[in-house]
Amino acid sequence: MAQLIEIKRVEVGLTNLKARVRLSDDAPLMTSDDLVATTRIYYLMPHIVEHVCLGDASETFKDVMGDTEIPHLLEHMVVELLSQSSESGEVTSGRTFPVEGDERSYDIEVSCPDDVLVMGALSSAVWIASWAYSGGGKPEPDVEAIVAGCSTLARFMP
Repeated sequence: MAQLIEIKRVEVGLTNLKARVRLSDDAPLMTSDDLVATTRIYYLMPHIVEHVCLGDASETFKDVMGDTEIPHLLEHMVVELLSQSSESGEVTSGRTFPVEGDERSYDIEVSCPDDVLVMGALSSAVWIASWAYSGGGKPEPDVEAIVAGCSTLARFMP
């Protein structure tokens, strides 16, 4: 599977994690560039469309999922993985914004008190997105197992 999204750096705060991600030159910039891949993600995470999405013209992610930046989709994927975890506490928000001077780099910030859990969810979301936008195939990612693995990891970290 091609490495379409790279996590370049991570900053951990007391209640949030901020990550810089960069899309490879081969990766689509927008979900509308590959709606089949975007649909693959929807089928794995159908509740993603119910997320509140305050930064756009609509109230829910459903209204923008088909034509938004891939890192914005990635942010919602992270939030969805966190929301399915019993270890996440309260996930209050996520934000995605472009990095000035590099159209393929974005900063994603997620509010959650457990940085290990957020990092697990972020790396898992990157892997799922890379799978989806590299043609999918078998086996499909097992979101339930990913959530369980992230939760287990978070429980065992001090």
